[in-house]
Amino acid sequence: MGTHPDYPEALERILAGPWAASSIESVKIAEASGRVLGEGLCADRDLPPFDRSAMDGYALRTEDLAEADSLPSAGFIAAGDPNCPDIPPGYCIGIATGAAVPCELDAVVPHEWTNRGSPVCFDRKPQAGHSIHRRGSDAKQGDELVPAGTRLSAVEIGLAATIGQMSIPVHKRPSVMLLSSGDEVVPIESTPEPNQIRNSNLSMIQGLLTRMGADVIEQQWLPDDVSLTRETLTGSDADMIITIGGISAGDRDAFRDAINDLDTTILLKGASIQPGRPIQVATIGDHRPLISLPGNPVSALATACLFAWPLIRMLQGAGPGLPWTKGLLAQKATPHPSRRRFRPVTRNEQGQLVVPHWQGSGDLSHATGTIGLVDIAAGEGPVAKGTEVDWLPWP
Repeated sequence: MGTHPDYPEALERILAGPWAASSIESVKIAEASGRVLGEGLCADRDLPPFDRSAMDGYALRTEDLAEADSLPSAGFIAAGDPNCPDIPPGYCIGIATGAAVPCELDAVVPHEWTNRGSPVCFDRKPQAGHSIHRRGSDAKQGDELVPAGTRLSAVEIGLAATIGQMSIPVHKRPSVMLLSSGDEVVPIESTPEPNQIRNSNLSMIQGLLTRMGADVIEQQWLPDDVSLTRETLTGSDADMIITIGGISAGDRDAFRDAINDLDTTILLKGASIQPGRPIQVATIGDHRPLISLPGNPVSALATACLFAWPLIRMLQGAGPGLPWTKGLLAQKATPHPSRRRFRPVTRNEQGQLVVPHWQGSGDLSHATGTIGLVDIAAGEGPVAKGTEVDWLPWP
């Protein structure tokens, strides 16, 4: 596959860089969804904190039903009720889901097993412990409920509320300076000349980075000027710099020349993939990532997902692993003879993956409605319909 590494090796090279997770900040619980937990969340008390009824029904002593099929009721216990009436032997008591079960009672019988009358007649006899959610059975006080590095979903937010966390320690979103280049590129509000194109890449990649969890603090287009480019690259204090275009073999590739002039360490210079072979990853200054994406839009889209996303996850304090999943090809696919091919895919009504026809990495329109990237290994012959392949959902 030439002198460039295949994707797994290329990714391994950049993940071995001198990256450190971002610092930790505290955010309000309502703002924590999607953030990465910086410190583990621990139970502030036993969960549940008391023996609670798992059903609406009747709490009783199982021994009282050994010789009887019915019991009189001593009243009712509501959820949250701090007081409980005396329950003499030979009596049951109505109880709501979530209410505290008196310590002398050892089972809850659901309403469906009774006539709900007076006295209460029982169709079935429970075992001790039936429908009782025991104190501390979920977690003991001090147990870690959510480990650091977890991306917070609704479930973890719920647990944080359960333990009284009004604010949550999370890793700061990595800040990004995003730069694009090319004298042929004009602002999106412009009317381009026949030899010009609008700057689609800047808006596309900014939106992508935001969905990955990054904070794009600065984004701008630069002309093909090496001196200005060098000055811009060294003037940022962002956690990560991402450039688009200008890194290939062209005479006016300003990003390539400016990066070569700076105090950088190149970790990756090209990968055996299509699209996106010119991808480059370096460290700049105080060991910050400098990711240079190719300029063709599908190349920029694919390499941002394949290389920038794992690094953003690392800077967030999460693991770098991406959510690759399995799927079946809906039709045969044509591999590249020497490079791993990553192509946008859709999904048909049967849930199989469809690779749209494309005109190359400059053809962004074919990616409309796609759900992610499919991984087609290099090879000579076509990959058969129905073959199981890996694919990566868009962020």
